[in-house]
Amino acid sequence: MKDIKKIIVLVVVSVLGAVLMGGTYAYFAASKNGTGTNITGNTFNFGASISMTNTYQATQLVPLSDSLIGTAVSKSSNKCRDINNYQVCSLYKITISNSGDPVTLYPYITTTSSTYTTNNLKCKLFNSSFTAVSDVITLSRTANAKTYITSSSSNYAVNMTSTSQVYYLAIWLSDTNASQTTDYSKTFSGTITFEAPGIGSVKSSFTA
Repeated sequence: MKDIKKIIVLVVVSVLGAVLMGGTYAYFAASKNGTGTNITGNTFNFGASISMTNTYQATQLVPLSDSLIGTAVSKSSNKCRDINNYQVCSLYKITISNSGDPVTLYPYITTTSSTYTTNNLKCKLFNSSFTAVSDVITLSRTANAKTYITSSSSNYAVNMTSTSQVYYLAIWLSDTNASQTTDYSKTFSGTITFEAPGIGSVKSSFTA
């Protein structure tokens, strides 16, 4: 029995060491086999990958009402432009694929840099049919800050099997019905990460 306990402790220590060093995307699950003395384990195969392309990238965002972002991104043409041809959002297509074991990923955005002066820069995640799957999210202006994508105030979960999933990330300047000149012609850069906590993650950079 003492030998079994020693082996389990060594396995746990080894797993923690691998996670902390970030040297692998795999983890080892160990358990006692029935009432015998054998230890069995399986290595998790993390095979998620990400591809991100610009559908439309604005150069100077004009404020848009939060309630209209769905209309702006779902148009068959001139996405992210209003009837006056003003740029009202940036839109990015994200494809998540998985060649490994089924896994649940949680998306978040990390701010790299921002020159915005208010907290009015927003984002929202849509599925491949341009149906919103997340809340309206306020992007942080603080470098290295993480902003999780939520749905009904809970972290949004992407359940991945072997079928690829397509999402669209929309970013816009929320209309406050007041002067917003201080946020005119500002820039934001960051990364979007899809993470399986304790297992692995994939990410892609973008600017808005």
